[in-house]
Amino acid sequence: MRYKAELFDRLQYLYEVTQFNDHQLHCVIKFSDKLDACIAEKAVSVLLKSVPVLSRVYRHNDGDSYWEDVNDLKKSNAFSVVYNQADFDRFTTSKTNEESGPQIKVCLLSSNQDSLSIIMNHMVCDAASFKQCLYPLSDIYSNLVQNPDFLPDYAINENRDFEKVISGVSFWNRIKALLFYRENSNQSGSYSFPLSQDEITGPFILIHEISESRYNAIQEYCQNNNVTINDVMLAAYYRVLSKMLKIDGKPLDIPIMVDMRRYLKQENSFELSNLSSMINTRITVTPGESFKDTLNKINRAMNQKKASQIGLNAFIKLALLRRIFRVIGSKRSYLISKNGLKTPNICMTNIGILDSTKLVFKGSSINNAFMCGSIKYRPHFQMALSSYANKITLSSNLYGSDRDREMIANFFSLLDKELPL
Repeated sequence: MRYKAELFDRLQYLYEVTQFNDHQLHCVIKFSDKLDACIAEKAVSVLLKSVPVLSRVYRHNDGDSYWEDVNDLKKSNAFSVVYNQADFDRFTTSKTNEESGPQIKVCLLSSNQDSLSIIMNHMVCDAASFKQCLYPLSDIYSNLVQNPDFLPDYAINENRDFEKVISGVSFWNRIKALLFYRENSNQSGSYSFPLSQDEITGPFILIHEISESRYNAIQEYCQNNNVTINDVMLAAYYRVLSKMLKIDGKPLDIPIMVDMRRYLKQENSFELSNLSSMINTRITVTPGESFKDTLNKINRAMNQKKASQIGLNAFIKLALLRRIFRVIGSKRSYLISKNGLKTPNICMTNIGILDSTKLVFKGSSINNAFMCGSIKYRPHFQMALSSYANKITLSSNLYGSDRDREMIANFFSLLDKELPL
């Protein structure tokens, strides 16, 4: 059976074609002890049966795209076990194959302290939905520990259409968002992160962990100054980039991701879809200004955007564009999208909290977990952040060189020094 490909499915596919990113989502879970490999493999198999889109394949068909059920899906590709860190890291930077499936794959690093790496095709969902898929995976594992015959009874919403976000927005608010709240988030910008031109040695994910005690101090700082963790991280990001690019005193653009589920009247607890929008932020870091000065600029800008139907402009434009695409046909619209797609050179995504009360594998203790987005192609650069149990993990993913690794590691070091103690 065939199922329509949503507009965001096609856009994520194009990100690989146009060398923006490899449209994969990543999660790594580090345990203090062991997982049962057999139960973990069975949990993945049960999840595939419970969430139909994960077992479908994508047919590009020259832009006339669709998802399709297949009888010969290689489910053996969904789970693997490795015994050394190098193999585990290679898996973590690998890709799912949308054309052969499945759309999720899991690898267990078997050691004294196990780790689990999960990769999801970004065409299927965004980071918020990915989290909602991780919780059932851990829940299935926990139930299988107690009952080997456990089968979940999930009410899965198959409506993946992004227009459900704007269906509850009044006509007047749509007009206001379209005309008055414009977001030029898809522009490349005037600056790029200082990456090398060296030969690419391969994909990598660099992380920088912020301890629980440091997180608590930052959280207290946020409460005392009436700002958010996102404000603090974005302020530090601006300050470091302004220094690295030597542009103090000049405006810098950093697009950020926004979860548009905030506009849903009733959010389904378990559905896989792409419902994220990108909005632009622009501030100027004045030479010599304090961190608090920069933070106040960020906070004012973000509060303004939140009060102005944040992110809706892009979704309404896409809804109008889709109506035009229906008239001219899928294949022509694909070519127009491919030739007209613009992507930012620098951006940030705050994936948010991995809930430690929901991400639970019975009988095993999680030490830390983090999520990050797709691996970027030069010259594109993104910083991601996620948190688990009051620990923040910053990450940046790139197809780059050893010199790029050093540059990004230095960036994280500088950013850490900018954060309030």
